[in-house]
Amino acid sequence: MCFSKYTLCAATLALILLAGTLLPLPLMAHGGIGVQHLNNIPAGPYRVYVWSDPEPPEVGEYHVTIALTENIEGDSTGLAGGPVLDASVTIELVHLDSGESLSALATHEDALNKLFYEASFEPPHKGNWSVQVSIFPPGCDGAQGSGENQGGDALAPCDAEQVVSYQDEILPKAFPWRALLGGLLSILLLLGAIALYWATKPPAELEDPVPVKQRDPAPAGGPS
Repeated sequence: MCFSKYTLCAATLALILLAGTLLPLPLMAHGGIGVQHLNNIPAGPYRVYVWSDPEPPEVGEYHVTIALTENIEGDSTGLAGGPVLDASVTIELVHLDSGESLSALATHEDALNKLFYEASFEPPHKGNWSVQVSIFPPGCDGAQGSGENQGGDALAPCDAEQVVSYQDEILPKAFPWRALLGGLLSILLLLGAIALYWATKPPAELEDPVPVKQRDPAPAGGPS
């Protein structure tokens, strides 16, 4: 059964709309985009904001993003203080069932937005995880003692650690059905576009045949 060009147009449009809903979404950029777990939490001299992605979190991929601002006395909104960019931030994930832990230093280099700190993990187990964010003064790396800046001046003691935490549930790795269906729809969309092109292509104009030159008839009486 042959399809008309209008039927092909409708089928192609339907494929485009369906592909738009099932094709994998662009990977969400890190740097504060995701689910917010902590918002404007006071922690010593800081106000702390924490996000995670992807959503929902799955085994094998978990990103934690932190923003720090100055904790100004009398300001409960957290908007008066400027961003804190020189703290040392460590993140530890602990699996509540097994006790297994993962830790990493959150840095600006790993974040798309350089005002934020970010660390990436590959949690191997599903279930509930505790996420602990430890914040140390500038010049500290989590070790005890006191830090020093580039001029050699003593900074706040490194044991002046500020800790905030939350819990998150990490789900089993899901089958990538969206990517699979998106790939199949991409192929169908390409085939539909090709069929639509050939169905709507105007037929080539028929060329007029070249007239055959007739020989003049021989004169009556034949050749002399």
